[in-house]
Amino acid sequence: MTDPSLPTSRRFSDKEVAHIIKRASELQQEEAPAESSTGMSLAELEQVAREAGLDPALVRRAATDLDTRVTDQRPSAFIGAPTRLSLERTIDGELPADEYEPMVLEMNRALGLVGSASTLGRSLQWTVQGVDRRRVSTRTVQITVTPRNGRTTIRIEEPLGGLARGLFGGLMAGLGAGLTSPAIAVGVGVFHSAPIAAMMVTTVVSGAYLLARTVFGRTVRKRGERLQELMSRLVEHVSTTAVVLPASNPLPLERPAERGALERGE
Repeated sequence: MTDPSLPTSRRFSDKEVAHIIKRASELQQEEAPAESSTGMSLAELEQVAREAGLDPALVRRAATDLDTRVTDQRPSAFIGAPTRLSLERTIDGELPADEYEPMVLEMNRALGLVGSASTLGRSLQWTVQGVDRRRVSTRTVQITVTPRNGRTTIRIEEPLGGLARGLFGGLMAGLGAGLTSPAIAVGVGVFHSAPIAAMMVTTVVSGAYLLARTVFGRTVRKRGERLQELMSRLVEHVSTTAVVLPASNPLPLERPAERGALERGE
């Protein structure tokens, strides 16, 4: 039944349309029995998005992100973020070897770093190690593409332990140590109080820790988003170029009468 309080001529923005569709889907899930839900295919989702004025390509990318298995570690209680990112996705079909070069170019472009590619058997392995002006490692990313048994598995890994050590060690040791002496001097020389000096030192160290934790968390989140976007692009490329192997047809079983006739030479 149409709500008379809502004018039918009202125009909704794209953001409002997306919100309405999301809310309507939630209401349908709440009202419909769980066993009667049949779900929707990707083509149906794209049609709904097209009718709602949304780009169907974004629906495909969202579906790809949903199917991507992210196996990052649980966030550390101390540093507030995982120390390793690992994404994995398996697609039907085997990627031909002549498609490795476009995959490598996409990896270089997406991360803005030129990595080294090699093959081991039928697998492609791409590794990049970024360094700063002091030739100190800033990040390491490894991507493997493995076509096997009619499927292609893409795995992206990036360890973040070095980044965590650099941020927390550098900020807490450098900033903390640099401001500890002035804090003690102010607490003792100005306030003539050892407890105040100790409190000021604690504040300095805590501030350096919180700053390192914030910077590390934001960096990990941004890197995770870029790796997720790269995974989506790689999956899209594999999906359009992979060769789907035909299913092998098993030999028909012989019936007992036929087997007996063969044994008698008939």
